[in-house]
Amino acid sequence: MLCSSARRLRPLVHPSGRLEHYPTVNSIGNVFPQLHSKGLNTVRGVHQSTTTNKTPNFSFGKYHNTQRLRLRCNGIVGSRYIGDNSGVKGPFAKMSDLLMSRRSYMTAKGLFKVEKHLIPAFPIREHPRGTWKDDDRLELMVNQYKPVNNPEPKAGDLTLIVAHANGFHKELYEPFFEYLVEDYEKRGAKLRNIWIADIHNQGESGVLNEKTLGGDISWFDHSRDVFSLIMHFPKDIVRPIAGIGHSMGGAQLFRASHMHPTLFTCLIGVDPVIAPETAFPASANPAAMSAKRRDIWPSIEDAKTFFKSRPFYQSWDPVVLDLHMKYGLRKVPTAIYPDPSKVEGGTNAVTLTTTKHQEVFTFWRTSLQDRIDPKEMFTLLDKIKVPVCYIQGETSVINWGNNNELKMEVTPKPCEMHIVKDCGHLVPQEKPKESAEIASEYLYRQVKIWGKKTEEFKDNWPSTMTISPRYFEPRSRESKI
Repeated sequence: MLCSSARRLRPLVHPSGRLEHYPTVNSIGNVFPQLHSKGLNTVRGVHQSTTTNKTPNFSFGKYHNTQRLRLRCNGIVGSRYIGDNSGVKGPFAKMSDLLMSRRSYMTAKGLFKVEKHLIPAFPIREHPRGTWKDDDRLELMVNQYKPVNNPEPKAGDLTLIVAHANGFHKELYEPFFEYLVEDYEKRGAKLRNIWIADIHNQGESGVLNEKTLGGDISWFDHSRDVFSLIMHFPKDIVRPIAGIGHSMGGAQLFRASHMHPTLFTCLIGVDPVIAPETAFPASANPAAMSAKRRDIWPSIEDAKTFFKSRPFYQSWDPVVLDLHMKYGLRKVPTAIYPDPSKVEGGTNAVTLTTTKHQEVFTFWRTSLQDRIDPKEMFTLLDKIKVPVCYIQGETSVINWGNNNELKMEVTPKPCEMHIVKDCGHLVPQEKPKESAEIASEYLYRQVKIWGKKTEEFKDNWPSTMTISPRYFEPRSRESKI
């Protein structure tokens, strides 16, 4: 399996007492003999080239040859790029193949350069069975979208942190991102970058962690993982920062905002699953539907035919569906289907990148009838300290009863709500252009307000490291407090 070798990277204890997810330079030759023989070396965030007889060349993230494996040994950043991996043998060959699929690429319209990062998830999960064993540690695969029209971002350029829906993966939002940056730049503003991670049990993160995943998932584990992401890229994720969360991702980013009230400049909830009671009406049971769904096909062609024939996917934008075929499927063997000889199609068979089992665990907790996360977030809505925009699908199953009205009533002002016509719950997949333009206009307004308030604050509260001398002067009895 692709991730079998990645599973071997157990944390090591550094002499300083710090947990190291990868070996230091002194031991890499012993632990990674094949990679070391190819001229690859690393030491805690600094990349050392040993491909020539010259003085070792250190670089911080810049690639001086195609045989550099970009790893930060304390687990901060994993592979971003590998060049030629021919000749790599043994168990690490599979890991090398996995990393080869994660090099940078351009989005469909060429508006973003995408760079992939591997970071550790927040180590302690909320529920005891959030991982297979209590001491298991999870990793996240993160996409960073860099606008090609803004190679040198300036102060005031917007950073976006995005969270996806349950059962989905980060690449499904690329058309939404491209429409958004087009509209945002037309307004004369610039995006710094967009960050989105596959949550720990879905997409590429789920593939990396499939041997350590548990069956009791807290949505708010990803809220804490957002902080892990920001901590690992402090120079790239800077204010103004806006959060855009779709479905489950909306609840996750709103929860992160509750934990850190001034983290985000504003929040956009795209049909967020936040409700005072159950999030879904009695007529809808997404967990049951996911449990019964087909999850393996003899070939990629059979899978494409199947998906295009299903009404659920026919409402998607065609570009989004193509991305699902590219990133939402993977070949066997996997942890769920370890023996290709036992499935139709053999080694040509494909299955879901996000397993239906983990999707169901994320809809429902195994120990409870219903998931409490949407209700918990609803009780915290009145504590949100930043402006909020809701983008709702007109026919979304989430909008049953008076959920929309209750959200608007409880959310502190300023808040606003926009309804996307002829659209269900999957707003960014069904109407990427329409929803992106709503988001762009809102973000442009909020960043302008943020900029004005920031300047006013600087004028009224200049930075200082010392107390004014007047505070040390003796106060007369006649002076007023």
